[in-house]
Amino acid sequence: MDDKKRRLLTRQDPAAERSTAGRFVGGRAHSENTGAGSPKPPTRVKPLSKLGIGWRVVVPAAALVVLTCGQFLNTNDFFPLGSLTRYATAKDLNGTVGSTCIAAQFPGEDEPRRLGFNAATVGIERGDVESQLDRVIAHPELMQSMADSYVRLHPLEPKPETMILCRTTTQLKNGLSVGEPEETTLATWEVR
Repeated sequence: MDDKKRRLLTRQDPAAERSTAGRFVGGRAHSENTGAGSPKPPTRVKPLSKLGIGWRVVVPAAALVVLTCGQFLNTNDFFPLGSLTRYATAKDLNGTVGSTCIAAQFPGEDEPRRLGFNAATVGIERGDVESQLDRVIAHPELMQSMADSYVRLHPLEPKPETMILCRTTTQLKNGLSVGEPEETTLATWEVR
């Protein structure tokens, strides 16, 4: 039996044969298919289906629409596709920096106690409230959910009587804080 017929009878998988056609000999790549008469078979490309094309067009278009709406409405409700203005403006090194804070008045305490403004303490992150600050100030009853979350997350602590939404304003000089921050009350809510 000649060499050509033996190769045809013993050939298993053309893809496997192509992957093992090259081997390393003495640290150099060596190809067993050195003959000029063995052309490389063409690679088959499967065209995309209509569904594949559709989702590749619809998803980026939808993201662009949400990003555009977030820009025009100046809201972060669509995070991470919300307003990009916070990344586009420089801060005045001699201006002020404001930060929203939450405090609570507890039974038997003379002064309100500052709480951590995060999901582990009041069930919501500071940024989520800051993006809707005007709404929370206009409807302080929205702070009831923060009080409820505090009670649920801290069952051994006393229940707060009043929730206080506040803002601290820090004066900057050459980019460094100067003096004590000034605290302003934005809204209060008697907890039910």
